[in-house]
Amino acid sequence: MTKPLMSIQGVEKAFLSRNGGRWASWLSGRTQTVKSDQVFAINGVDLTIERGETLCVVGETGCGKSTLARLLMGLERPDHGQIAYLGERIDDLSDRQRMPYRQKIQMVFQNPYASLNPRMTVYQILREAIVLHHTGWNRQQVDAFIEELLISVGLSSDAEDRYPHEFSGGQRQRISIARALSVEPDLIVADEPLAALDVSVQAQVLNLMMDKQQALGLTYLFITHDLAVVEHFATRVAVMYLGRVCEVASRQQLFSSPKHPYTQALLSSIPRLDNLALEPIHLSGEVPTPLEKPMGCSFCGRCPLVNQRCYEQIPLMQVQTDGSQVACHAVEEGRAWK
Repeated sequence: MTKPLMSIQGVEKAFLSRNGGRWASWLSGRTQTVKSDQVFAINGVDLTIERGETLCVVGETGCGKSTLARLLMGLERPDHGQIAYLGERIDDLSDRQRMPYRQKIQMVFQNPYASLNPRMTVYQILREAIVLHHTGWNRQQVDAFIEELLISVGLSSDAEDRYPHEFSGGQRQRISIARALSVEPDLIVADEPLAALDVSVQAQVLNLMMDKQQALGLTYLFITHDLAVVEHFATRVAVMYLGRVCEVASRQQLFSSPKHPYTQALLSSIPRLDNLALEPIHLSGEVPTPLEKPMGCSFCGRCPLVNQRCYEQIPLMQVQTDGSQVACHAVEEGRAWK
């Protein structure tokens, strides 16, 4: 059996809360006292990423999607658990030891204007990564590769001498994708790369990413809020809620037969003109914060299928008959909606 490209096992990541355990809310004007000065952004996440697939991670703002991406890139280190690349653990490596893996795992950030150095031309931005990871190339090889790379992402070669502020948002994101491709990676972690773009430009960038995946055999971890993009782009989908993964399924399984109540509520919010639209599910209660996380299931305060067990026990991920994975007491006990 082949090893997954990347595997995440029991990963937890906590951040220190402000003011030594007291959290001042500028929205409500209140100051809350918490039991611990640690706030868990990621709490026991298990995931695998298979070579050549697109794993889309969806969930509400604050559920831990971007923290998960930063953990995979090595920008943050997990407090517990392991992250492995082709079976080799990489989360405990030093920056120097991790260098070969940085070539294999690249990231495209949400805001291309913030992630591109405004003082460097496009040529300098691309050359920096190429020279670092392809130490044996001469100047002619580097220049030819940069020209080919720009053309492949839909930019002309004369873009080399221009600065990021001279491009549109869609063009800057193409430069970000070119920079990620410049070191010939296996995996690209894309953290909401379409969020800052107009709808028409979103389609162009998404099609570019799909073309590159087919041509180069790329693997994507794609973080997004847009479920329409997920339905069009994903191979598998992981649904996160408050630092935990509550459902993992193939694209077809998730959109045809969602099992977790939170997933069902998400999909019911998508406006559709066909007969596949779900009956709208209105969730009660307020979205909890990591400071007010329930003792049992993270979703118990808003779930319409909640019972006493949900308040007391954290649900474990269970494999379903169709191969999907769900962490829900109601599904396990047969109380969930069909």
